[in-house]
Amino acid sequence: MLVGNKSDLRHLRAVETDEAMAFSEQHNLAFIETSALDASGVDTAFQRILTEIYRLMSRRNMSAEEGGNQPKLSTGQTISLSNDDKRKRNCCSG
Repeated sequence: MLVGNKSDLRHLRAVETDEAMAFSEQHNLAFIETSALDASGVDTAFQRILTEIYRLMSRRNMSAEEGGNQPKLSTGQTISLSNDDKRKRNCCSG
């Protein structure tokens, strides 16, 4: 996804919308312009990228199920967050 930000500052534009759209089409990217100042396009940009991630992950999971080889997760390390250790440690001591 190609995101053009600060779209509210049209007078300071470095790249024209048409040029950005052409670039995004050439590189097979979605294109959207956003502005945090007036909140235009920000929600849409997040929704589009999350939708694309969901679509790609769903396709990947379906392919794995059809092939019979489910992706394997590595065994993680358990971290205990108990208050059993009553000793206070200074931030800089070893």
